[in-house]
Amino acid sequence: MTNLFIFNTDFRLADNPALFHASESGESLVTMFIHNPKKWQDHNESDIKIAFQIEHLKSLKKKLGELNISLKVIQANGIDEEYKKIIEFVKTNNINEVFINKEYGINEIKRDQNLEKELVNMDKKLNIFDSSVFFPDSIKTQSDTFFKVFTPFSKVFRSKLVTKKIEILGFPKKQKNKILESDEVENISLKAERKSILELYAIGEEYALYKLDEFINHKILLYKEKRNFPAIDGTSSLSPYLSSGVLSSRQCLFEVFKKASEEDEGVKIWINEIIWREFYKYILFHNPRVSKNLSFSEKYDDFPWSDNQDYFIAWSNGETGVPIIDAAMKQLNSTGWMHNRLRMIVAMYLSKNLLIDWRQGEKYFMQNLIDGDFASNNGGWQWSASTGVDAAPYFRIFNPITQSEKFDKKGVFIKKWLPELSSVKNIHNPTSDERNDIGYSTHLVDLKESRKKAIEVFSNFSK
Repeated sequence: MTNLFIFNTDFRLADNPALFHASESGESLVTMFIHNPKKWQDHNESDIKIAFQIEHLKSLKKKLGELNISLKVIQANGIDEEYKKIIEFVKTNNINEVFINKEYGINEIKRDQNLEKELVNMDKKLNIFDSSVFFPDSIKTQSDTFFKVFTPFSKVFRSKLVTKKIEILGFPKKQKNKILESDEVENISLKAERKSILELYAIGEEYALYKLDEFINHKILLYKEKRNFPAIDGTSSLSPYLSSGVLSSRQCLFEVFKKASEEDEGVKIWINEIIWREFYKYILFHNPRVSKNLSFSEKYDDFPWSDNQDYFIAWSNGETGVPIIDAAMKQLNSTGWMHNRLRMIVAMYLSKNLLIDWRQGEKYFMQNLIDGDFASNNGGWQWSASTGVDAAPYFRIFNPITQSEKFDKKGVFIKKWLPELSSVKNIHNPTSDERNDIGYSTHLVDLKESRKKAIEVFSNFSK
């Protein structure tokens, strides 16, 4: 009997439920990767994220070979075609059972339903596993509905962590024989500057686990004090590995509980960040609107967003005249990553001060982030724009200058990404003369007036 496992967003061997169980229940195992540029484009996946995943797949191919497990690469044109291609492969290669880890987007759920229906018609079985910490349906309110606020969700989540021991699955079992030759893994074309971004990130699940270990051993205790300061290396920097499934949330929690005390504030807050990732997956699963390019809150479907593309382009290029915003966008465009505090600041500036539709910013992030995770990215943007689940109230608008003074007091981060401001005295908000002297942008909008206008527009719309 031959089983088939399909890689989705789970590019690892360890703690991969579907892969592990596929290796246990048959005599031979074939793994599959679906090369699907149209799906990636439709989902706004960044080229560097896909290239990052492909590099991991190449690393996995070698290890799978040592376990007598084949890796086949098939081509598809859009997500709707994937299940048909899988069925063709199942028929051609006499596959017995198919194994996948669940994805929570509406298109992915529909694909899996179609796949299961076709397999049942062939008297074959689809085995779906959950690679999240807890399946989303297992966390409910006392009235048997799903949570819409993070804090009570996290309390239930943490109570489950106490009562249910986290278990980590090992590597898949070595197979008796390798029935198919593995395919070559096709690269995607990257421009030179995008290749240089990819080179910033080491490949391999061993490296991801090492990085997790280093964070827990050396940085987590100071996480509370350092995590909000973009000039400091105070975060785990694990998001590229988590978003592509090179590392699982379960592995993170397993390791932190094993090596650190949850009583420590730094540990507690970092665990909270892992729970936020799970919360946004939970929201995606229980609220299909989120997958349809709609606001979580229906009332904002017709909100009068501005369509000022000149402002959007200036924001994208880091030319808003607000140093912390511009430095953050330069970081994103140069590295494929942005510090989380800065993500909130730039998102709120775009959606509130510029009143530009949050979906434009969300799309830009997804197309440029190496750690773009649809659920977390969408949730973060809707939080900032006040259209989402448990969002910031519309009248709570960050002042980017104040944020800059608080979290980059000496302008170290700003100077790194905007070296032309290094000699400016008022680095958080240069004077008109200072701007003229160095050719730095003037403000796109007056921060005080634009804040006032945003509150007015949201207030009138909410009446």
